Amino acid sequence: MRFLIAGSSGLLGSALVDRLREDGHQVVRLVRPETDGEVDGIAWDPPGRLDASALGGFDGVVNLAGRSIGERRWSDREKRLLWESRVDTTRLLAQALADSDPRPRVLVNASAVGYYGDGGDDVLTEGSPGGSGFLADLCAAWEAATGPASAAGIRVAMTRSGIVLSADGGALGRLLAPFRPRWLSPYRWGLGGPIAGGRMYWSWISLDDEITALVHLLTRSQIEGPVNLVSPNPVRNREFIRAVGRALHRPTVIPIPGFVLKVVLGRELADALVFEGQRAVPARLEADGFEFADRDLDEAMKEAIG
Repeated sequence: MRFLIAGSSGLLGSALVDRLREDGHQVVRLVRPETDGEVDGIAWDPPGRLDASALGGFDGVVNLAGRSIGERRWSDREKRLLWESRVDTTRLLAQALADSDPRPRVLVNASAVGYYGDGGDDVLTEGSPGGSGFLADLCAAWEAATGPASAAGIRVAMTRSGIVLSADGGALGRLLAPFRPRWLSPYRWGLGGPIAGGRMYWSWISLDDEITALVHLLTRSQIEGPVNLVSPNPVRNREFIRAVGRALHRPTVIPIPGFVLKVVLGRELADALVFEGQRAVPARLEADGFEFADRDLDEAMKEAIG
């Protein structure tokens, strides 16, 4: 099968490209002008034009493009760039796919459990309502931007991912190295612990299960609409941090006050990524017959941290 990947250079994109090629599929990348010249692909420069005639003949498309949400404090400018890199870019791609001939059968578009806002202790399925705040609004608009593709008859799946376990990037990478470089991590020195009491739920998924789920949605599933890409075992922050400590062979008994994260990340970003929890479960994936390889947090964390 032949697949087109946007956002192929990131943590998820690079792993997905490798997996698809290992499985014998042909993979083509959407590449930006600043991309290394050794990377072949179809050129695009969002939010500008994208030639629909170059997009015909793909079996499926995966859109993982977007500016990293947790790398920088949320100034007004940063929030505008985050919005443009997800909403405007997705709308451009969805419209070009709608105008392509022949159209792909499926578009798998990234989203996040941040869609639900602060869910407290409630179990969140794909039918749960959206939350409030910038991140929830961003996720809702990000998903809605796929509208031109679905209106053209393309099956669209929106993947609401949790914390993907990898020490090389994403939320776990930032947790392990909040001040950069990585050796400065309080957890690596046994100086960390639960954050702000540790009661908020964190939904997680191993990198291997995340990639396997993306391939499942591309090649075997008929799911349309939102789908939670999370382990069936969401845990509270204090349990998550204990698993980090066990993987690092370090104690995690020194609590980290909430104000520290607000100083490091800024109040709005800290609230959205740390203090607002989501007890999300993969209801639609499991109903679709997907089998998770990594259900135990300790084992998945040891594999991620190495």
